[in-house]
Amino acid sequence: MLVRPNGVLVARPIAPLIGAAIAALALAGAAAFLFRSHAARVPQELRLADGTEAFFLASTRVEPAATYPQPREIRIDGDAFLRVPAGSGPLIVRTRLLVLTVTGESALRVKAFWKQTGEQVEVLSGHVQAKKSYPSQYSQPDELTGGEMSMVNQTIDLMEKEKFDPAPLRRWSEELIASARAAARTQ
Repeated sequence: MLVRPNGVLVARPIAPLIGAAIAALALAGAAAFLFRSHAARVPQELRLADGTEAFFLASTRVEPAATYPQPREIRIDGDAFLRVPAGSGPLIVRTRLLVLTVTGESALRVKAFWKQTGEQVEVLSGHVQAKKSYPSQYSQPDELTGGEMSMVNQTIDLMEKEKFDPAPLRRWSEELIASARAAARTQ
C-alpha cells in the first residue's frame, strides 16, 4: 500500500515486482548454466610424480592411485589424452571395461565414459596392451602400437583392434594440450 500526500491509500501493483523477480531468477539460472557449460569445456592438465601427463575436460575424472606411483595406476572415466614417460614399471590405466598396460614412452587417448556401453583406446605412439576388465570367454588382449586402436563393447562381448590415421589425433592432442596450458596460465 502507498499513502499519497492527500492521505488516500492506493494499492501498489505487485505484478511488475513479480515479473522482475522471475526475470532475475531466470537470468541467474541462465548464467549458472552457461558458467557450468563453459567450465566443462575448459581443458585441464594433471602432472603426476613420475612425469605422466593427463589432459582432459572438467567432465572427465582422472584419478591416480592414492599412493601413486606405487602402484603406478590411474582410473579414467571420460575422455583423456595421456603422455607417459618410460618408467621403472608399466602404467596401468583402468576404466569400467578396459585394463590398459602402458609400457615405455607412450601417447594415447582413452575414451571411456562409465555410462556408455563401449570404450576405446587410440595409441599415438608407444606400446599399450588392452584387455577386458570383466570376465569373458573371449579374453585375448590386443597389443597396440602407434596408429592402432582397440574398441570394446560389453553388451555384445566384443573387442576389436583396428588401424587408424594418427594425424587427426595428433592435431587434437596438440590443441588440447595448448588449451590446457593456456587455461592454467589464466588461473
